[in-house]
Amino acid sequence: MPTLLTTLRRSGRLPSIVVGLLVLAGLVGPLHLLMPARAKAHAVLPPVAVGTSFSPLRAANLGLDYQSAFKQLETMHFRVIRLSAYWNEVDAFGYGDLDWLTAEAERSGQPIVLSVGMKGVGWPEFYIPPAAFTGPTPAAGHDVTQDPGLRDAAMLFVENTVARYRHNRALYAWQIENEPFNRAGPSHWWISPSFVSDEIEATRSLDDRHRPVIVNAFGHFNLFFDQASNRDGLDLRSLLGFEGDSAEKESLSVLNQGDILGLDVYTGIGYQLMGGNHLSRAGSDWPEQIAHWRTVARAQGKQVWITEAQAEPWEASMTTYANPKSVSPAAIRTMFGALKDGGYNTILLWGSEYWLWRSASGDTQWIDTVQSILHSEARAPSLTLVT
Repeated sequence: MPTLLTTLRRSGRLPSIVVGLLVLAGLVGPLHLLMPARAKAHAVLPPVAVGTSFSPLRAANLGLDYQSAFKQLETMHFRVIRLSAYWNEVDAFGYGDLDWLTAEAERSGQPIVLSVGMKGVGWPEFYIPPAAFTGPTPAAGHDVTQDPGLRDAAMLFVENTVARYRHNRALYAWQIENEPFNRAGPSHWWISPSFVSDEIEATRSLDDRHRPVIVNAFGHFNLFFDQASNRDGLDLRSLLGFEGDSAEKESLSVLNQGDILGLDVYTGIGYQLMGGNHLSRAGSDWPEQIAHWRTVARAQGKQVWITEAQAEPWEASMTTYANPKSVSPAAIRTMFGALKDGGYNTILLWGSEYWLWRSASGDTQWIDTVQSILHSEARAPSLTLVT
């Protein structure tokens, strides 16, 4: 099972800096307690457009046939399904799998979002063909786009992918990269804002239907994980409770009015440290922290989606994957309720491949929970597709 675990876990956000942060927390942690809590607004809330993400790679790693799995998701009537163009897979095998998925979505009328770029949906985060590097491999923790040859090759991949699918009638929006400004993956790389801006410009120039663009960020979790995923490492401003140069801020800076800021929200993360398995929980302030960016985005005339709401385990080891500690079906409903109460009208639940795998193994409680959420939000309006 180690190969499956390596593929599925997303623990590359946790560099060795976490050890030092555990010590530092004793000094600066109490400062957050001095910050005033945000008041919650109470109103009659409209139904939420519930979506999900799907990866044929993740499906295959769980022993699922990706075509059958995708068709099963279509029968669940998600308002949108997010797909990803995996550069190394396309380089090695062509667009065949993605062609099938996008054509099937168009045939069935299933709205989709397509993520393009060098960083795709799911571990190991970066899907770069080895031949794309023309110079030395970038050092761990650095901007991967320092290599000019890699930048040119990645841009060509984005342009070819956009040109290939721009006329698909089921395509609602483009996502440019996946969490580009968070350090992630085995090498903890990140992508420069200037390059993401260039990718967005290229996408807009090719898409005569003027679809919205999504750029997403790994949302606030807790002090330790936030600093681990920050591209600049330790950020004293945010440690002291002030707004630093966050991935959310960078994401908004490259978007236009009408575009979409995506926030990825997790409340339980397993990790390995000093030879042991551990579980970290999100700070109790996570709803207020992501609400801040919702307010900022809306003030700029930009939409906000939850592009990943944790609905599958993030375990420290495979031994607890089928009986997880990081999340439960009840926790999925609790998080969804908190996000709906926060005023988010589009929420994509992360973990579709896991629900289908558990269901095929006789455990239907995960998919039953998702079905229940979909039923409760069935009156949400459909996304308006550009024709």
